[in-house]
Amino acid sequence: MARINREFRKNKFASALFIDQLFSSRARRVAALLLNVFIIFPAFALLYKYIAENTTILPIPYVINSSVFAGMIYLALSLRFVEAGIDCFINSKTYDKNGDQAGKNFFARLNYYASEIIFYSLQESGNDPSAIIGAASKTKTGLAILLRIGFNQKEFQTLEENLNAEKIASTEQFLSSLSIAVKDGLCISAGHIFVSLYRQSEQFRTAVIKKNLSEDDLFEIASWAEKTSAKEDMDRRFWRWEVLGRVPGFARNLAYGEIYLLEEHARELREEAESEKHDLIGRAREIELLESALLKNEGANIVLIGEPGSGRHAVLSGLVKMISGGKIFPELEHKRVFELDAESLVASAKTKGEIEELIIRVFNEAVRAGNIILAIDNFPEFTRSLASFSISASELLGPYLGHSSIHIIALADKLGARRTLETEAGLMKFFEKVEIADLDQKTLTEILENITIEYETRSQNIILLTFAALKKISEGALNYLVEGGVIKRAIELIEETINEARLKNKIPAGEEIVLEILSRKTKMPLGEIKEDEKEKLLVLETLLEKRVINQKEATSKIAAAIRRARAGIRNTSRPIGSFLFLGPTGVGKTETAKTLAEVYFGNVDAMTRFDMSEYQGEDGLTRLTGSFEKNEPGILASRMKANPYGLLLFDEFEKANETVRNLFLQILDEGFFSDYTGSRINMRSAIIIATSNAGSELIWQMVQAGENQVELDKKISAHIREKKILSPELLNRFDAVVIFRPLASDALLKISRIMLQNLQERLKKQNFMLELSDPLITAVAQGGYDPSMGARPMQRFIQDKIEKIISEKIIKGEIAPGKTFSFSAEDLK
Repeated sequence: MARINREFRKNKFASALFIDQLFSSRARRVAALLLNVFIIFPAFALLYKYIAENTTILPIPYVINSSVFAGMIYLALSLRFVEAGIDCFINSKTYDKNGDQAGKNFFARLNYYASEIIFYSLQESGNDPSAIIGAASKTKTGLAILLRIGFNQKEFQTLEENLNAEKIASTEQFLSSLSIAVKDGLCISAGHIFVSLYRQSEQFRTAVIKKNLSEDDLFEIASWAEKTSAKEDMDRRFWRWEVLGRVPGFARNLAYGEIYLLEEHARELREEAESEKHDLIGRAREIELLESALLKNEGANIVLIGEPGSGRHAVLSGLVKMISGGKIFPELEHKRVFELDAESLVASAKTKGEIEELIIRVFNEAVRAGNIILAIDNFPEFTRSLASFSISASELLGPYLGHSSIHIIALADKLGARRTLETEAGLMKFFEKVEIADLDQKTLTEILENITIEYETRSQNIILLTFAALKKISEGALNYLVEGGVIKRAIELIEETINEARLKNKIPAGEEIVLEILSRKTKMPLGEIKEDEKEKLLVLETLLEKRVINQKEATSKIAAAIRRARAGIRNTSRPIGSFLFLGPTGVGKTETAKTLAEVYFGNVDAMTRFDMSEYQGEDGLTRLTGSFEKNEPGILASRMKANPYGLLLFDEFEKANETVRNLFLQILDEGFFSDYTGSRINMRSAIIIATSNAGSELIWQMVQAGENQVELDKKISAHIREKKILSPELLNRFDAVVIFRPLASDALLKISRIMLQNLQERLKKQNFMLELSDPLITAVAQGGYDPSMGARPMQRFIQDKIEKIISEKIIKGEIAPGKTFSFSAEDLK
């Protein structure tokens, strides 16, 4: 152990950590404050005495002893210099937080945050690596890691006790295995320490897994905490050149023209303000495209397309940051970015002439200045506002759009871009189009890490989000919520999670709060599976079979898919479940869909039916997705925008136009499609069921021949492919192809009983008591069955025969409320 302590001295942060342990940063701040008091007050007293002795303004204070007060100042100044010297020494030692990557010594490779944890663990535990958790809790970064994992105070205490009881390797062995695990040429971070503990300690690994986190998540949490601590430390160092260099130079813009009118109708985007609002992670591609487009000699204008909240302003912020940091091409070095308030500009004038004059003056001023990049938010609305005054945007702005002394960045959403801008060929020829790309979950989570810190700070850091909660927020914003841009959706979820955690006094806020919020919004079962739901899921086949008769294969496949979705192991980039139901008419395909909607979404109204025979024509696709030429939204797109959660039943799917069927290749595989505006329509929170009567005759023949289920599945699927009813690619996209068998006589009796029981329940609510008998059930089964239509005519038979007789008898007064009545088979003839 003594050898380890000697080796640790080779760590570049060792001296700073040792001094900080003796004289902590908090103690230094308190000492500095007190010493400042002992310097300032005696100095004011001496100044007062000097003024009093040399003027007649103030009375002479005889109680002030100049020697004593001067001595106090000199002593306090000396101590203050010592304290400042210690601060300077520690600041210089910890400025670069990285370890020696090329170092041969293990301790030399530790970065600052890993060094802190190892230092305190060596001080406390000697040869016991289980003390790493306790040591981590004594450092700001280590404590943040533990909280982001999701450990509350009680769980942390239990973990410490379990680690102390657990016999793992000695400190020397632990550090040796850590050194081997981290490749040469890499710094060893706090993340490596926690991952190594995860691998070597069963107690710690079990505790982390209970928080629904993996080894990779653990490393990401540590990286997040380290980046946060590093940023706070750099922000504290106000004397850095990077900070002082941002102070605008005096008269730096005097080489360019005056822009008084522009400043009145626009605001300048500055790095200090914009970088606080927008995170630039994941937007490098768009920023590079923006920079490249602005380098053109003439017509260097861009239309930046993306939904509100998708990161359009973040891209602008990235451009501003590159200009301010001097990390841009020389041609753009001295540019200033202004955001024009186009709405107030148009509103400030009353007539066509006044608007034209004002816009011309503003743009002329920008051209004369020669270093202006003008951003116009909601550009399509701006052009429509001009059109309402009979002003052509292309004619008015054309001279400026082609000018080399001004650049214009137009911001637009996808709908506005397609409806307004793409129809203006004369205007769009001046612009280069840059579209904001969709974010994946990993990138979105990285963006949200910094945003989360901001919203936690607003709650006075009372509430802290765990990493598992942040992952669920990313997943929810991408896969469950659809209104607005994905970053906007995620930020709203962060706010709601923090507010709910505060109300429930949940510190830290875990993923269960996020799932509760998403479940309320989507009306889908999410989050922890409670006992009553667990029982229902385990007997889901039985629940389905109560209403779906004699279709065991169908109920088994559907139940298995729903359990996968509810257990959280489904592919979240696809719909919840997708099924192709094949079989004759009237065997329970639609009833199965209704039952599934009621079981999973809690309401049969969650099902929407589409008769695909209506989409056989060439216009079938545009009727579903929308028509740009007619400016008409599509039926399917509108349904999913209004309510993206539910069950979609596509009846007689094989009758749809081939272009419609091809659309489902993307829907079933990627969980989305694009509507006529180019907007992405989310289908990942829906269950999709397609039904078809294709192969019904063959199903009849094979069932009568006694074929088993495996052979039935193979031959029917082969028949569908051979006859080119559906393509093999489409068949393979479905989670399951379910074949419904023709109904046997015993199944007809069960269906008859269920339908009559439904009638019995409806009558009971009106206080009429219908008594059911086996002969009545048999008569309905026989009278309502049609071999070509299955059990579908049975409901009509009940309506035409039984309900007709009952309604007549109620009107005649032959059936009295509260009295039991019945029917015989003869009554139905």
